[in-house]
Amino acid sequence: MNLEALLGELRENVLRDDAELASGPNDKLWSDETLVRYINDAMQRFARKTLLLRDASTPEVIEVTLATGVSTYDLHESVLAVVSASYEDEQIDLARVGRALLSTYQQDNAPWFDVNSVSELNPGPPRAFATDETLVVDTKGGVHMRIWPAPTVAENGTTIFLKTARLPLVPFDVNKLSADCEIHDMYVLDMLAWAAYRAFSNSDIDGHSTAADKYEARFEKATSEVLKDNRRKMRAPIGWAFGQNGFSWSN
Repeated sequence: MNLEALLGELRENVLRDDAELASGPNDKLWSDETLVRYINDAMQRFARKTLLLRDASTPEVIEVTLATGVSTYDLHESVLAVVSASYEDEQIDLARVGRALLSTYQQDNAPWFDVNSVSELNPGPPRAFATDETLVVDTKGGVHMRIWPAPTVAENGTTIFLKTARLPLVPFDVNKLSADCEIHDMYVLDMLAWAAYRAFSNSDIDGHSTAADKYEARFEKATSEVLKDNRRKMRAPIGWAFGQNGFSWSN
């Protein structure tokens, strides 16, 4: 759905902004500029709370270029979370670990990542990554990625490819009504509930405060359900392995 359609849906069917019926076609409770600002806020918030926007193809978002001796990298400002990461043409994803554990890991010569390795740590191709050094709390928050081990000269200029959950890349502009929304059409009505909450909460007309509460609750319920659906798709079953210390994760 493009911005023109979103504006029409929000103004006519959600907010029912019918001031013009009484005062003429140029009289509206909310200007287009104001509603576009609320729609942008709703789009950002919906993406952040649901992790719905997945990206594995936009170069500036998903490519991390390694530099000799550098182990920490700032990811693109739109990135909310890293779903997975792979190095160059390798088929197996890098292991995801907590940042606090990276300093305890040491590299061995086995072709897999062994968290119990106690051999001498040597720089080389990346084997694991962590993204829990920072916590994204708003649209200006940044995600840092720490890789292990630190790259050598041989890895300088090579690339880690990410699969990410991100924010929309380009905000809507009131002068570009044909711009498409990155949120899928099946979710835009739920997304607009937040824009309606913003509009009603910033109005002193009788009844609008109650309407704001209604749309806020509708938005929170919808985003919670979408997030549950996304987590369900990524759920990994637990497989029992007798004689191997209780159980192990199976993919």
